[in-house]
Amino acid sequence: MNVTTRMSSFGARAGAALAILSIAAGLSACGEKGKQGTVVSRPVVQDVEVVVVRSVPRETMAEALGTVRARTTAAVAPQVMGRLTGVAVSEGSVVAAGALLATIDDTTVRAQLSSAEGAVAEAEAAREEVDRAISQAEAAKSLAEKTFERYGKLLEGKVVTQQEFDEVEMRRTVAVKELERAQQKRAQVNAKIAQARGQADAAKAMLAWTRVIAPFAGVIVEKRADAGSMAVPGVPLFVLEDPRGYRIEASVSETYLPLLKVGTPVQGILDADPGKPFPAVVTEVVPEIDPASRTFTVKADLPAGGVRSGQSGKVRFAAGKGTVLAVPTRAITRAGGSDGVFTIGARDNVARLSMITVGAEFGDRVEVLSGIEEGDRVALSPIDRLSDGARVEVRR
Repeated sequence: MNVTTRMSSFGARAGAALAILSIAAGLSACGEKGKQGTVVSRPVVQDVEVVVVRSVPRETMAEALGTVRARTTAAVAPQVMGRLTGVAVSEGSVVAAGALLATIDDTTVRAQLSSAEGAVAEAEAAREEVDRAISQAEAAKSLAEKTFERYGKLLEGKVVTQQEFDEVEMRRTVAVKELERAQQKRAQVNAKIAQARGQADAAKAMLAWTRVIAPFAGVIVEKRADAGSMAVPGVPLFVLEDPRGYRIEASVSETYLPLLKVGTPVQGILDADPGKPFPAVVTEVVPEIDPASRTFTVKADLPAGGVRSGQSGKVRFAAGKGTVLAVPTRAITRAGGSDGVFTIGARDNVARLSMITVGAEFGDRVEVLSGIEEGDRVALSPIDRLSDGARVEVRR
């Protein structure tokens, strides 16, 4: 049971208890004497309900220290080297996916792109020329083939001589070779075009990389460079996180490894507000044990809202059965900003305000970590009529 939650439920009794404590202190300072110097006896508080403090069976809880992290985070690094010509964001900036974060000097890259595009244009012009040569070579080859076939028939009829036929055959062979050379030239030109286009595409990609953009919508939580700084590939310029989802990452003792699995319900507790634990679920268990600390890492998703990356906290989880000291929640009162109970002396029936440290609340009871012992008698009612040192009559 946390302090903040109980303030409303115990407020009335707390005010009464403090008022009575103040009265008691005043009486003590005056020696508890009346106008004639005689001792004034305190009235006995009647019909006080008490309960004996006992250990009760309860599932024991364990805690592990952790840190809040965004579920989605990215260290945004450049892909090209160059001097930063501008930085468009600062820490805390909210950005959309694809938003411009920084620009890198693109002078050299633009020159490379211009050269590559010029090489592409030159190679494509050369291919047009080669294509024309191929067309001519194909026409020459076709004519040479037809002439060769015709002279073959004329040779059979002895209309032409062998020498004339051989000359036609030679022209056909030359036409075939010319076509082959033209086709080889086209293959070479095509290779040059592909190479030039590849260089142009690479230059275009590098030109795009001179604009550092956000990979997803989120918040800039770190800015590590300013305009004029040198951007180096792989060295982050910004850290971006998605604020829509957080988790707590805790280092847990290796003894609890069998107890924590994906889907296990746990509690997340922030050091900034320890009195308000919130439900969480284990989403990842890293089974590797750190040899130095003998711990493993557990990650548990947290509900949206109210948390920030980097906050310290704890993960609380069930660690087995055991017994704890517990008292009914209605026995708790507040004094001086702390929790307390009225213990009733077994021999003198005198109420004494004992300050206690409370743990978890379960049902209508709350765990007591310190301040009272098993077997003590604790008042349940009427709390608002009790004060430190008051004599009571216990209800039978």
